[in-house]
Amino acid sequence: MGHLDLEMRAAEILHRFDPQSDRIRRFARPFMIELFGTPKSGKSTMIGMLDHFFKRNRWTVSTPVEGAEIVELPRLEPDYNFQTGEYALGKARELVHVPRFHLGIFDRAIYDVLMRMEYYLAKGVITAEQRQVIEGYYLLPWNAGMFDMHICLVASPEVAIKRELARALSKKHGETMNPATLQKLLDAHRTMWDRLGCDGNPAMAWHDSSLETEQETATAIIEAVFDAFTARLDRAE
Repeated sequence: MGHLDLEMRAAEILHRFDPQSDRIRRFARPFMIELFGTPKSGKSTMIGMLDHFFKRNRWTVSTPVEGAEIVELPRLEPDYNFQTGEYALGKARELVHVPRFHLGIFDRAIYDVLMRMEYYLAKGVITAEQRQVIEGYYLLPWNAGMFDMHICLVASPEVAIKRELARALSKKHGETMNPATLQKLLDAHRTMWDRLGCDGNPAMAWHDSSLETEQETATAIIEAVFDAFTARLDRAE
């Protein structure tokens, strides 16, 4: 789909969603998206590109700052992830009551926490019973029900390392940015995805950016958002 087709579809959906610029009369909240995934898969870049695209097409967009940029706790497992997860939920609760926004885009929220619990289970930090309790809380309707779509963006460890080192002065591997840890994180994402049956969930999208340009990845994500947004409008009408 070319950029003109994308812009035409953006205009069509916006007209259905907010024909008289009075969205609050028909819809209780903006369309809410979470992007999560493996390091250097392009999440931050995609959020920037989506924000730019939708704003240029007359959508009002909120992109809350990622919890990792706000939370100042030591990165202890799993305390830190509880804090960043609760931060994201708090921002989502605020956003669903702001009628001026059409779209909310989150850099990590509910499913990022669930993936981390899968990762911590594999590391022996938590038990299967504890994971189940934590998972149950985050998937409650009052939490998961605030979001319309969750996009898991991944890249292979080899590509992630290449992207990391492309602009780096030091070529040494880091605590996270090393092949072994990146593979474990990718495995945790896939394990959680398969265990929760995400492939059969229209609100979930798995996307591998390893062999794509940024424009190709952004186009695919926008098309997936359009499909999910259209499905929400169809249900409402």
